[in-house]
Amino acid sequence: MKKTQFKKVNWIGLASGILLIAVTCLSIFYPWWQLKISDFVYANISPFNTNFSILGTIFLIPLLFAINISSLLILTISSILMIIYSINPTKSYSKQLLCWSYKKPLYIVISFIVVLVVITLLVQYIASQYANVSINIPLMGTSVIQIPSEILGGSGVEIGIAVSGSFQLPFWLAIVATALCIAARLYHGRVAKAPKTEPATATSPTETAATDETA
Repeated sequence: MKKTQFKKVNWIGLASGILLIAVTCLSIFYPWWQLKISDFVYANISPFNTNFSILGTIFLIPLLFAINISSLLILTISSILMIIYSINPTKSYSKQLLCWSYKKPLYIVISFIVVLVVITLLVQYIASQYANVSINIPLMGTSVIQIPSEILGGSGVEIGIAVSGSFQLPFWLAIVATALCIAARLYHGRVAKAPKTEPATATSPTETAATDETA
């Protein structure tokens, strides 16, 4: 690779593309957010792999599985295109690749956070309105669900169930990768700028004659 080509690589975009591939691979095996109810129920939520575990048995929802596969394909394509763009940021097609690829991680992260917040609020509302159970589902941290004695047959005993929520490593890596994608877009104007050409220096007739004599 020539020195001029070496300078023209968008290193921020290249780093974001590589990190997006790492996020994609990790997200297949690890969730972005996990909800743990006592030690028996787990909800593993991710744009790429969502499943629920009850007493060690894993359940998949077909609709969520289809959405996960679609998101996985989109992010994989986005990371590949970001890498292709970053290696050749001055090509005629490079800006189109960048404009398509850098937005997708941002959309996925924002959609994930919005959907997660809406679902937790909806579950809390349904539980309080129809089951008379006050549930606080923490996005980060731990809380206790108090089961009223009426649900337990009016025995006068309430049971508290520990609930904890936490964002996992792939989520934080996705945040970093998204920030790098945005930075790569902002840096594009600088890295794709045409190199300046130095004007040719005019040679005087005396210098030309001296050159001829030397030759």
